[in-house]
Amino acid sequence: MLSKPLLLVPTVWATVESILFSELNFMESHGGRGVANAFRHAAWNLLIAKNCAVFTSKEKAVAWAKFITDLHEEVFPNEPFDHEMDLHNNHLGREIFIELSTKNISKKEMIAILNEKTKTARGLTDEREFGNYPHELVYFKET
Repeated sequence: MLSKPLLLVPTVWATVESILFSELNFMESHGGRGVANAFRHAAWNLLIAKNCAVFTSKEKAVAWAKFITDLHEEVFPNEPFDHEMDLHNNHLGREIFIELSTKNISKKEMIAILNEKTKTARGLTDEREFGNYPHELVYFKET
């Protein structure tokens, strides 16, 4: 990580922003297993890429977001379902950034679009279901 010092500050800022946006938009804890958590993971990736793209290419910013968030998932492991859910939502956040970065829209607008995706988020109970919803946020559905 120290090999990319220009990307550290925008990454830390994206982390703070993702938590703040989650807390502003949801009544539930972003640290749980619900929609707020799905949103926060996707927003974290989108924001890392958006913030870092100021200092490097869009492709390198997306690769950096993947590197950082994959590293986080490995260093702070959780249950297999939650691990796969986080990786799924992280990936979706990067994909949304790639799609939206071709348009001339602000970070706030990107977050609003991501927030709209929470309305179609899928509550799942089995990790084998993730593949059925490649373009949707996913969260753990209490049974």
